[in-house]
Amino acid sequence: MRWFFLALLTIGICLGISDPARGQTELHIAEPQVTYTFGSTLIIETEINSEIPIQKVTVLLQPEGATQNIAGDASLSPPNQVIFTLDLTKNPIPVFSHILFTYQIALENGETITSEVFEFDYADNRFPWQSLATEEFEIYWYDGDTQFGQAILNAAYEGLARISDQISVPDPEKITYYVYASAQELQSTLQISSQISTWIAGHTDPSSGVILVSIPPGPAQSVEIKRQVPHELTHVLLYQKLGEDYDKLPNWLNEGLASTAEVFPNPDYPLLLERAYEQDILIPIADLCRSFPIDAANFQLAYAESASFTWYLLGEFGNPDMEALIAAYADGLECDRGAEVALGNTLAELERDWRRTNFNESLLRSSVMGALPWMIVLAALLLPTLGLYITDTIRHRQEKR
Repeated sequence: MRWFFLALLTIGICLGISDPARGQTELHIAEPQVTYTFGSTLIIETEINSEIPIQKVTVLLQPEGATQNIAGDASLSPPNQVIFTLDLTKNPIPVFSHILFTYQIALENGETITSEVFEFDYADNRFPWQSLATEEFEIYWYDGDTQFGQAILNAAYEGLARISDQISVPDPEKITYYVYASAQELQSTLQISSQISTWIAGHTDPSSGVILVSIPPGPAQSVEIKRQVPHELTHVLLYQKLGEDYDKLPNWLNEGLASTAEVFPNPDYPLLLERAYEQDILIPIADLCRSFPIDAANFQLAYAESASFTWYLLGEFGNPDMEALIAAYADGLECDRGAEVALGNTLAELERDWRRTNFNESLLRSSVMGALPWMIVLAALLLPTLGLYITDTIRHRQEKR
């Protein structure tokens, strides 16, 4: 809490508010009452009793882990009612975030007093959530019985075991799942809170340990449970393993490791890869280091390639070398350099070997494909000379006639 309190003091100074340590007036703040309509309006009510009349009350909020605060003035109703209202359509808050807030109270005698820090959880309260909990995991869902919740919990532990077989990870630190009954409901939730939107079936905030997945009812439900639940868990465990260095991992490795944890991998990936290979539209692995394509087709292809390429590296090099690769990237090495230091091959060389192994690509074809850019450059240089030679030959023949 101390870091947040200091941050609030800094903000107060920047806003021209006097040092709260100078405030000597005694006042009492009742426990605030927080109510909200998800994605619409947040209301925080309290009573503040002060010896000196209150001139203004400012409320400062910060979602835990966020870099920006939300500040606004509360309304004062005699004798001591303080009501803060926030329009969540204009000031969206990330869903399922832990919110810290404090009051800056300006008195008529010029003093400013900063309250203690209060807190609440901002959840999607549109649904009647059920729950199961263990020491490692909390599971929340609204569509299905207790058996469904238990299946999610079982898949989390199964995923933990699979991830631990691939790389070393710490024991989970209270990871929370929220299970939506459709991708559309999950996506609308993220759109309301101005996070991310289309194409996704799951979303994870690794730093907070909160995971959102969409598991619709139907015959494929058990498959989706064992695919999505371990996949998203991997991102949190990688963050808990690496801390802030988590963001240095290449996207292909981050998503690739998550895919290897899936009990039932996406069955569309092999066909998607084969078609892309046959059409010569595979995405270079180097292009998947920092971002994935935004169009739906290539977005899926990026995931398929990342999964296949990571599986290849695990099979070819094993766990110790994969740990070295993760460490190299966590140390800040660039995408190609990290692979070369940890695995002894450039990313392009590893991709060439993966293509030969995964698609039975011949050495001749891979060599030709690797040399193709140089062949194009060489052809561009030689074509003018060849054209002059042909023209000169034709002219000489015509002159002999």
